[in-house]
Amino acid sequence: MLAAVGAAGAAGGLFLILWYRTLASLPEARQPKFIHAASFKIGVPIAGLGLVVAGLLLLASVSLVAAGLALVAGGMAAWALIRFDRYTADMGRTYERYRRIRAANPDMTELEVLFHTAEARYPGWPQDRLVELVAGKDIAGLLLLMIVKDHGIHPLSDWELYRSLRARVAKVTRADGN
Repeated sequence: MLAAVGAAGAAGGLFLILWYRTLASLPEARQPKFIHAASFKIGVPIAGLGLVVAGLLLLASVSLVAAGLALVAGGMAAWALIRFDRYTADMGRTYERYRRIRAANPDMTELEVLFHTAEARYPGWPQDRLVELVAGKDIAGLLLLMIVKDHGIHPLSDWELYRSLRARVAKVTRADGN
């Protein structure tokens, strides 16, 4: 029984920490108002950390192996959720579509590949709007523009998020040498 309470406490604490991180990573316009209160900004991560520590201590009192496994499982889950967030996953899907189109049509110009990538993402858009979207861009610029547009990110009010997205786009496109 003590092991179940410890595991539930550690999982609940991990949930609180990741939930706060998810809310904090939203664009400023989409963040709920309660997230800006100092008690929430400080209290939720501290409460989550306290629950994780208390849960791991309860698990360790029953079995060190169970506590170690819970620590490893929680760390892996947190790493995966942070590493593969919604923005990175969205970039990855679009970049893979771009690579498939480019590989299937080696004689296409870069602008045509970008056009077909944008067309697959926005099927209802007219051609002139798609041309405006891709004109003068490379895949990194197009990915960043799509993420900013689709998620309602304002580069000025969400400057830190925008900077981190630029770095993620560079990492996604650098993996293939583009």
